[in-house]
Amino acid sequence: MAYRGDDSADALEAPTAEGILRVVLGPNRLDLTAAHRSLHIADGVATLVEHRKKKQERRASIKIEGPIVVARGFPREAFGIWIELPPDSPTRQARDKKKPDTSYPVADIRAMQRVFGVEPPDLLAGDGLANLAKLDTVAQRVRAHLEHFAPVRRGIEIGSGHPLDKVLLADHGDRYVVYARRLFRDRARYAMTIHADGRIVVPDGKELKEVTVTSKFGVTVRGDYVRFADRHGTDLARVSVPWIGPEDRDELARRIGQLVHRGQVVP
Repeated sequence: MAYRGDDSADALEAPTAEGILRVVLGPNRLDLTAAHRSLHIADGVATLVEHRKKKQERRASIKIEGPIVVARGFPREAFGIWIELPPDSPTRQARDKKKPDTSYPVADIRAMQRVFGVEPPDLLAGDGLANLAKLDTVAQRVRAHLEHFAPVRRGIEIGSGHPLDKVLLADHGDRYVVYARRLFRDRARYAMTIHADGRIVVPDGKELKEVTVTSKFGVTVRGDYVRFADRHGTDLARVSVPWIGPEDRDELARRIGQLVHRGQVVP
């Protein structure tokens, strides 16, 4: 599964649903390749390359100014890398129809983009669990390697559909920050922050609204919304998460409820 190419770099491989994932861990550098796409991180820049047959390869670069999130997926244990987009990102401006997005609730809350990801091979196959274990090892090595030259957060990406539709839950220890895509966007916008003490921060127009739930039972799902309620069942706030399935939305609410419950338990 892994071999050492030379004294300065490690090369690893793991099976995925699209073929072999190849990773090279070098000094202050990371290279990942799967199927027709590659991600190269070096010198504070992430470069995405799409390899096309009989056509010139397509490249895009993102300057790394914030955290990188190495995420594992629910429900299929996907492996994804997300990068915080800087405000002046050419990728962000171009894909926002060349018009800056002024609807951020707070200027310093930036969008996240899933720049690379793979799905594990069929877990029901005879070697499915063994292949998943290899992908787990590679994901752990990638996260440990990134910590040497970039701020890294743990994350869970929720959703089994298109990669752009996945919801990112970034785990900061004492709080979760959730990002979700909006219509006609390929990046994930800030959706909410959940603190362990029960404080919930959600967008309210161009501002932020803070409410407090006192129990995991105050976090429920209604339609496309994750709903927050007080102990009497009265609505305090709700957040639309439309692109994932009902079971994925239930899992998101469950994880949020677990964090709130953990914060409410007295040692």
